[in-house]
Amino acid sequence: MFRKLSYLLLVIVAFVAGMYFFITLNDIKEPRFALVYEKPITLADFSLEDHNGEKVNRERLYGQWTLAFVGYTYCPDICPLTLAKLAGVHQDLEKLVKEPLKIWFVSVDPKRDTTEQLKNYVNYFEHASVVGMSAGHGDLFPFVRQLRLMYAIGNTDTPDYLVEHSASLVLINPKGQLVAMFKPPMELGVLPIIDTEILLADFPLVLKKLKAS
Repeated sequence: MFRKLSYLLLVIVAFVAGMYFFITLNDIKEPRFALVYEKPITLADFSLEDHNGEKVNRERLYGQWTLAFVGYTYCPDICPLTLAKLAGVHQDLEKLVKEPLKIWFVSVDPKRDTTEQLKNYVNYFEHASVVGMSAGHGDLFPFVRQLRLMYAIGNTDTPDYLVEHSASLVLINPKGQLVAMFKPPMELGVLPIIDTEILLADFPLVLKKLKAS
């Protein structure tokens, strides 16, 4: 009788412990405007050049978290606003991770965004964690596509041509793997720009989901 009772108690304890574990694992709030990939996407090697004229390849991603987005220095609104917002919340975001957090601004307009132009643009934001970079379209397009982002350039005969590009941010882990995408709110008549309050709320939820996966 005592053995049966002990066995029953063990079963109950195991069941309660299992339920607690299941609830704990599933008690993760979903981020509002972030997509977390089911499996990390390992990026193939690439070749870009940063605003200091130094080579940028996959090894530059190792040992750091990277928030990357595409744009161009002549962008009239989305790019400067996004970069200013990221520079403003960088310190708060970096506190949530052990490794350094870098911000990569990938210019998709290599014709106008020379190394000097990129350097002047990046230096305007006065933030050491911001890195500007670009390359010829032969290297640039495959890299942007790897990030699950896009860009398109129309007629470049006029000096003030515009470039269509994604407004989302992507998160790359210290192993050089694409793990998440942060999307801007999409509202009719409103510029698709990352909302820093939402980003600050979603970022720890994304990290929690990555840790649990």
